[in-house]
This record gives sequence, C-alpha cells and structure tokens, in this order.
Amino acid sequence: MVFNSLIFLLFLAVVLALYYPLNHRSQNRMLLVASYFFYGWWDYRFLSLLVFTSLFDYVCALKIEAENRAARRKLLLAASIFVNMGVLGVFKYYNFFAATLQSALEPLGVHLDFPTLHIILPIGLSFYTFLSMSYTIDVYRREMPATRHPLDFMLYVAYFPHLVAGPIVRASYLLPQVQRPRVIKAAEVENGIWLIVIGYIKKVVIADRLGQFVDWSFAHPAAPFDNLNAWVVIYAFAFQIYGDFAGYSDIARGLAKLMGFELVVNFRAPYLVTNPAAFWRHWHISLSTWLRDYLYISLGGNRQGKWKTYRNLMLTMLLGGLWHGAGLAFVLWGLFHGLLLAVHRWWSKWRGLPAHGADPHLNGWPGRLKMFFLAAVFFQITCLGWLLFRVGGLRHGESQWGVVKSYLTAMFHFQGTHLLLNFIVPVAMLGALGLFFQWRNQKMDEFSQWSGSNKAFALATALALITVMGVFEGAQFIYFQF
Repeated sequence: MVFNSLIFLLFLAVVLALYYPLNHRSQNRMLLVASYFFYGWWDYRFLSLLVFTSLFDYVCALKIEAENRAARRKLLLAASIFVNMGVLGVFKYYNFFAATLQSALEPLGVHLDFPTLHIILPIGLSFYTFLSMSYTIDVYRREMPATRHPLDFMLYVAYFPHLVAGPIVRASYLLPQVQRPRVIKAAEVENGIWLIVIGYIKKVVIADRLGQFVDWSFAHPAAPFDNLNAWVVIYAFAFQIYGDFAGYSDIARGLAKLMGFELVVNFRAPYLVTNPAAFWRHWHISLSTWLRDYLYISLGGNRQGKWKTYRNLMLTMLLGGLWHGAGLAFVLWGLFHGLLLAVHRWWSKWRGLPAHGADPHLNGWPGRLKMFFLAAVFFQITCLGWLLFRVGGLRHGESQWGVVKSYLTAMFHFQGTHLLLNFIVPVAMLGALGLFFQWRNQKMDEFSQWSGSNKAFALATALALITVMGVFEGAQFIYFQF
C-alpha cells in the first residue's frame, strides 16, 4: 500500500472515521492495528520481525533503566544494538559482504563459497530499526525514561505515516505525543491537508514524470546523450529523488497533523545551499541528525583534533552511504559526501569562516549574487554524487561502473553540442517547480495563515496540476528500497 494509490485513500478514510470519535487509549490501539495492517499489506510475514524488534527494545530499555551496574547496562545496550544491526545485516547486507569478501580473497588464491540468501528486503527495515535502536540508546544515556506501556512504544515504532520511509523521529519527540491525548486543531488540519496536496505534487507530478525519462535513460547500457543533454538526465534524477522523498515526507507530516501528531521536518531547501555542511542540514534532516548524534559524536566528533575529525566525517558518511543500500556505489556515494564535508571543513578553517554558520561575506546584493553562483556550482557537484546513487539502484552488477564511466564521458564531452529541447524544456519546468517549493519552503508550512482567497486559489491550482500532469500508476517511492 503506497500513499499515491486509491487503496491507501480508502484506508485513510476508514482510519480517520474510526479515529476521531474514540478516546485517547482507544485511538492508540486502533492506530496500532491500522499501522500493522498497513505494513502487512506488502507482506504479512514481515510483521513478526517488526513486532519482535519492537518488543525486544522495549524490554531492553526497561532493564537498562532499572540497572545501576555500568557493565550490565552496556551489555543490555549491546544486545539491543546487536539484534537491530543483526536483523539489518542478515536481510540487507549479508549477500553484499559475502560477495565482497569472496572477490577480495580470490586474488590471494583463497576461494570461499558462501551460500546466497534468497530473501526479500523487508520494506522500511532501515528506518524502523534506527528508530527503535535510538530509543534504547537514549534510555541508556538517561536522556529519557523508559515507557511502561508496550502498546505505546509499539505504536511509536509502527505509526504508519512514518513507518516505511521516515522521517526517523526520535522517541523523545514522538513518544510523548503517543502517551498524551491529542487535540485536533482546525489550523493544523488545514496545514495537514495542504502538506498532503503539495506532497502529491512533488511525487506524482515532479518525481514520477521525471522518473519516466530517467528510467528510460538508465535502461541503456551507455549514456543515450552527449554534452549538456547527459547533464539533463542527472538533473532530472536530482529533482526526481527530491520530489519523491520530500513528497513522501510532506504527505507523512500532513497525515500526522490530521490526527493531532507532529512529525519533524525532513527537508528544507537542499538545492539552494552553497556547501555540503548546509546540504546535510537541509536534506533528509532526520537521518543526518541521527548519524551526527549517534555515530559522529560517539566516534569523537570534532573533539580529538582535525585529522580525527576528518576521519569521523568520512566514517559517518561511509556508513550513511551503506545505510542507503548494500552496494559499492552507495559506499562510494557516502565517501564522496564525506570527502566534500572534510574539504569544506578544512576550507572554512583556512578562511576563518564558521563551519556551520552563515558566511559573513554573503550579505547585500553582491553577496546574494555570490551565493546564487555558489549554490549553482554546488548543485553540479551534488549531481555528480547523484550519478553514483542512481547507478547503485541498478541491477546490472559490474556494469554499474560502465554506466558511470559512460555518463561521465558524455557529461564532459563538450564538442558538437546539439540541445534536445524536447527533453530539456520539461525537465527545466519540473525542476523549476521543485525549486519553487524549496524557495517558499517556510511559507508552505503556514497555509492556515493565508487569506481565504489565496487558499482557494492555491488548492485549485494544485489539484488542477495533479489532475492534468500527475502519473496515477501507484509508483513506489524510491526510499522504500532502503
């Protein structure tokens, strides 16, 4: 069941009709059943995995909180991490690591024959394991108390708007909303409806329209175009993945608002930033903050000198890349962004600029022009990384590197440019629409404050755009595979 399907809209109507008349505890029980039904729609067999990991972490957290002996507390935390990472390792990474180890040892004359696991990756596995694991870590750090109500914790993990593709909401943020009665506010319902509508625009208009062109282009063993035309394919994917994932996040936040919940903002304006540090404060924010708080800081962060800081950045982004997919292309994509972060940090230190704050040289009209130029340049760099990310999703095996080489050759072959306007114009128009949503990102969250005429005009325009240009084939979201 995907958000952009008729069966989901029917499911949502039933859930809301049952939800509103119930009291708080009954709402929670009904939402838990609905969330498990939603998840089981794909494959009911994996429901047992979701229930098992949730209950295991629930029990671990209770025991961690009750335990005062440091060694026992560490052992219980290690058990939670081991189970969660073990589930990820078996279902997502076993075949990749087994094949990599075999390939690495063969030149040494060592021939290993690992059995291949023919298993399906449970949808949303990476999201809900990180969600559940962060809870036990927070309880271990004594940053929050362990909940005594198993159904509350199970609903926190399984709540259907964020279950399969985030945002990765911390227990300290969402669990209190589960535990206390929700108040349905008319303004938040309006904001929720608007977020759902613009989420559908991003998904069925921007992402799925561009996806047709991108999928056709990468279906070929070599880049189908040369010169600027090859860049257009990568630009199309950049806006496809933005529309796909930001659209999902908007719909998830909108659905939550209809029920009195609030999920964290997952995207701001990632293609309007000027450097890699800002990019990760605007793209998939819930994952980047998770990696920062539970991995980068745990490795030492920037507290142990510059070289270890660079090492920590590289390791964090390497594992962030691996989180996205079990493949070398995703690992290299993570290393690519780790290198960008390390270089940016070095450059900022050398120039005496704040590593995370605003550049004081970007004020006034000259500063704005400079910022526009830097944002345009950094967008090209980001798109080079998206090439690695896109081939990581291919199923061609070793031919992935042939595709990368073919695209890089085509993208930097500037002789005899012949612009294919029938491709460039629609990509430019849909990309501009995506940039508009990023530019007016804050305004999109303030729909209830708009005038009545502006609301009516915006909704009519949005619905017309969805009706005329939307792709209504129920295409899955890209991040479902992660």
